[in-house]
Amino acid sequence: MDAGPRSPHTGAAMETGIVEALQEHGFTASDAKTYVALLQDHPATGYELVARSGVPRSAIYNVLRRLESMGIVSAVQERPAKYVPLPPDRLMGMLEMRISRSLDSLKTSFEALSQKAPQVATWTVQGYGPTLEQASALIAGARRSVYCSLWRREAEHLAEPLRQAVERGVDSILFSFNPLPEGVGKVLSYGIDEGELERYWPHKIVLVTDGERTLAGATEPGEGGRAVITEEPALIEMAVSNLVLDITLLGQRTGVDTEPTVNHLTRLLAPVEELSGVGATIGS
Repeated sequence: MDAGPRSPHTGAAMETGIVEALQEHGFTASDAKTYVALLQDHPATGYELVARSGVPRSAIYNVLRRLESMGIVSAVQERPAKYVPLPPDRLMGMLEMRISRSLDSLKTSFEALSQKAPQVATWTVQGYGPTLEQASALIAGARRSVYCSLWRREAEHLAEPLRQAVERGVDSILFSFNPLPEGVGKVLSYGIDEGELERYWPHKIVLVTDGERTLAGATEPGEGGRAVITEEPALIEMAVSNLVLDITLLGQRTGVDTEPTVNHLTRLLAPVEELSGVGATIGS
């Protein structure tokens, strides 16, 4: 079915988005604008590209020479010279290869440097976006387990890495006072509407991955988000204990059988019942 002509505003926004994305991968604004203009109508002369791209005439031929040296445009005739662009799929492949090589090099450098640098066990993340990015990265890197207490809004932001973790076979247990998205792991929830709960509490998150790292803190939009990421065993144990307490109280309040989940989580903690024998005592 024909969707009809594309709105000029939509086309301009798309071009701007492509230019900005190319700039993130090392293109100058002039490089990106020239490539986008050439992609839309080619072959083209430098003179024609000046009118289409907005790149000044004094700069266009330097831009084209630079793009040609990078293999991103090619001259197909002379007098006047006309240019064609590298097809987008081949440009994407080239960028992916460049990024992969760069990341491999960076990883090797970091590994060499980290052998010399002291390890930092705890660090702080400031801001809502960076906090969720760090949480997403921790979940994406989880090999064995993801245990988390969070609100629905943050669960929706983290839904894709959580689903991918489940697909990898990672043990995923989530506690929330709100209903959570499907497919993100084993969910234990009170099912309370998020808006109702916001009248009493701010959003927060406690995340433990592989029993080795914990992210905990406030998750309020803007600069209100502030979290701590730690590898300190004592703080990780406190985070797991907090999660166990929340799930235990959920079972007591709702009648849901949470004992299997609690037993599963307490494997990460000291075996208090076993060590205490017959049970707790109260002294006078």
